[in-house]
Amino acid sequence: MKFIPFENTYIHKDDMPPSDHEEEENPPTTLIPPVDRNIGSSSEVGGSSSSIEDHILNLNQRLEEFFLIFINQHEEVTSLIRGLDSRISNLEHKFDKYDEDDDMSQEF
Repeated sequence: MKFIPFENTYIHKDDMPPSDHEEEENPPTTLIPPVDRNIGSSSEVGGSSSSIEDHILNLNQRLEEFFLIFINQHEEVTSLIRGLDSRISNLEHKFDKYDEDDDMSQEF
């Protein structure tokens, strides 16, 4: 496969758009330098901590920890709200004893 430079990228020579210079049948061809890449499946990595399986297991553990923390915080907030609700209801019952004509300042 031959790729040729076109503007800021490389394209295949068959995909080259028609140019103003139709007499030029062979556009300039410069080969793209090969890129060395080590690509393989995660099973080839073995027990390395950079394998995808290790990352997924770590993510699952972190999600479980986050869920437990969330549940504990939710229970704590719920108990605090219940405590506030009971205190407010006690105050409401205390003030319900008084009529509009009564003077509440005697008790305070």
